[in-house]
Amino acid sequence: MRYKINWIILIFILSITANQAMPASIPIKNASFEFPVVPEDQLGWPYIDDWTEIDVAPLNDSVNTGVFPNTEPNSFNYIVNADCNQLAFLGSEQGNALQQDLSAFYNPGCSYRMTVAICISSMFPPSESEPVDTLELALYYRDINDPNITIDIVTQTVEATGLSSTELQDFSVCLPMVYSDDIWAGRTIGIAIRATGAAGGFWDLDNVRLEESLPVSIPIENASFEFPVIDLLLNPFGADPNVDDWIQSDHSIGNNTGVFVNTDPNSNDHIVNADGKQLAFLASVSGDSLEQDLNSEYRIGCSYRLTVALCVSSRFPPSDPLKLALYYRDANDPNIITDIVSKTIDSNGLLSTQLQDFSLYLPTVPPDANWAAMPIGIAIRGTGNPEIAGGFWDLDNVRLEESLPISIPIENASFEFPVIDLLLNPFGADPNVDDWIQSDHSIGNNTGVFVNTDPNSNDHIVNADGKQLAFLASVSGDSLEQDLNSEYRIGCSYRLTVALCVSSRFPPSDPLKLALYYRDANDPNIITDIVSKTIDSNGLLSTQLQDFSLYLPTVPPDANWAAMPIGIAIHGTGNPEIAGGFWDLDNVRLGESLPIQDFALIDED
Repeated sequence: MRYKINWIILIFILSITANQAMPASIPIKNASFEFPVVPEDQLGWPYIDDWTEIDVAPLNDSVNTGVFPNTEPNSFNYIVNADCNQLAFLGSEQGNALQQDLSAFYNPGCSYRMTVAICISSMFPPSESEPVDTLELALYYRDINDPNITIDIVTQTVEATGLSSTELQDFSVCLPMVYSDDIWAGRTIGIAIRATGAAGGFWDLDNVRLEESLPVSIPIENASFEFPVIDLLLNPFGADPNVDDWIQSDHSIGNNTGVFVNTDPNSNDHIVNADGKQLAFLASVSGDSLEQDLNSEYRIGCSYRLTVALCVSSRFPPSDPLKLALYYRDANDPNIITDIVSKTIDSNGLLSTQLQDFSLYLPTVPPDANWAAMPIGIAIRGTGNPEIAGGFWDLDNVRLEESLPISIPIENASFEFPVIDLLLNPFGADPNVDDWIQSDHSIGNNTGVFVNTDPNSNDHIVNADGKQLAFLASVSGDSLEQDLNSEYRIGCSYRLTVALCVSSRFPPSDPLKLALYYRDANDPNIITDIVSKTIDSNGLLSTQLQDFSLYLPTVPPDANWAAMPIGIAIHGTGNPEIAGGFWDLDNVRLGESLPIQDFALIDED
């Protein structure tokens, strides 16, 4: 029989905590459950303003959802890190939930993280024994044809085991970057907190946050361990003790690190989701590691996420954990390495035939951090006793993402307009680019948009965002510019990112230039570049876009561009008297950091 209790008594016994943190970058109504305000003569209230409450209790008998005030600081059930004065309670029985449709949309190019501060009731906690009660966090959207139907995009399960009743703990659900062809792209964001256990206990909730990040990929050499290439005719064993572009450490000066060829798909030890043909192996003992010093720096205002795909060796599974780390080298002695953050990964439950992603997160880099503006270092290390053989880890697809918390809107950022109708325009190109200022030195067709070719074509761009891209001649005088509806904010830094490749028929012979500019306050026809970056076409493909970014450091109060409208530009640079070929452009993004004065408020998990 479903557990029932008078909600007034329930409020009294609930105990909760909330981790104080920076307000969500995307507004959530009543995010800390301060409304309705519980009357002084009451211990709680069975309603929550601005949230959709789903209660499995009979109609007009709400006992499973509501708000309650935190107790006095000297009380045994006082929640020590609650955000403000009130929290929410949620019955542990499956079917009880809190939902909210936000006034924001899933924006292409952005990723999302919802965080909720959670603890358990001190007197009526969810079950921590088998079967363990769980809570589900979800990001959803509503069906376009039937808005009563909600469709989950990502979910994360939280177990009651080990949670405190007097201190909240943050739990997050993350949605990776949204692509323009995702069904949920442009849809209203929905957030949900749902009970998925048995009746009888209660969860305490507080401080719901939703962060929108604008990530870009930081290049890593030989990230999927495809080099050196192993020729199975010359090396039938299929392994090599070298790993190109990585610093290898081997405590035994033996074969504890290296690369190997994935087995045939029909083999019982084939890794089904490997990226490419090869992977790396690493012994699980201390002293064995793979490290790489990147050509990118830790930038003020940015956060970082290192992700590695891992599984265990089928023949020699590891007995010791693996450690991921982000580090920097001492400015005076580069032989001294200091880890900024690290994460230990246990092999329990991992398979030998399927990789699983694990990530390490570095919160926003403050301006006074020792690692600010230092080269980024990434490391994968064994942790076991070097005197005891500990087995091997298999590694693949190392990725590093850099994020800024605020995405600045850009009109027609992926060049989908004007829409080209191939029935009316079989050539598949148009010399107009909606919402952009086009400059064409020859008053010809040096700028415009075009439709990506069929996926089976040999010139199809495999990672285009949407159906169309832009083309731009590589000579000086040809450009695309846009004056945004946002301003350069004092204390913020900016990152302009453009996805680029070269024309398959007319590759460019000259570099491209990215710029952030502002217009003169007295004469808007005068444009001044603040920062610019030249990009060479060497090594670029015609069928795969690559991200390039331009950074503008923190805007000082006395800068001429402070509080001026932001301008973004993509320019050709070559001799206008000589035809120079074409660049293909897509997915223009602009990220903005939080103001420096806000850094002290950030408390990332």
